[in-house]
Amino acid sequence: MVNQVINSEQLPRIAFYLSGLLVVSGAFTIFSSGLFPYVLKSILHSIGIFLCLGLVYFNIIRVSSRRYMRRLDGPSRMPQVFAILIGGLPLLWISIYDTGWPITTLLIYMGIILFFSALGAHLGQKAGQKAQELFRIQLKAYLEKIQPQHTKKPSVSSNHESTDRPSSS
Repeated sequence: MVNQVINSEQLPRIAFYLSGLLVVSGAFTIFSSGLFPYVLKSILHSIGIFLCLGLVYFNIIRVSSRRYMRRLDGPSRMPQVFAILIGGLPLLWISIYDTGWPITTLLIYMGIILFFSALGAHLGQKAGQKAQELFRIQLKAYLEKIQPQHTKKPSVSSNHESTDRPSSS
């Protein structure tokens, strides 16, 4: 079950995360395309804009991967799925959006997006595993805290009578 991409028990969470991430990433991709005309002004503009966009996609992937993996048990391939979908969205958009960029600029943009997407998935996986361990520790501490409280309370039935049998002496 560890190497499965889709765990059937996690299907609702996967659908929730993917739909939310696609909406956020899609909105950011469309709104950031307003920066594309400034790319050809100078090489500094190009590098600055591309790095900023790459860092945003990196952060979206890393944070969502860490958050998704927090409640899982063990590694998951969902950070790679997040990277493919979130990183693929701007690459699809740039292929249909008429930027007028030379091919070298397009390749640099694609390379930066691919690099930051892969880096976000890798670091998101590591951060997710750390978050899993922290979650386990917090859950164990919580369960140990509430366990004594449950043993002190007398067992009560639904009609508010004690469920302990009276001694027959």
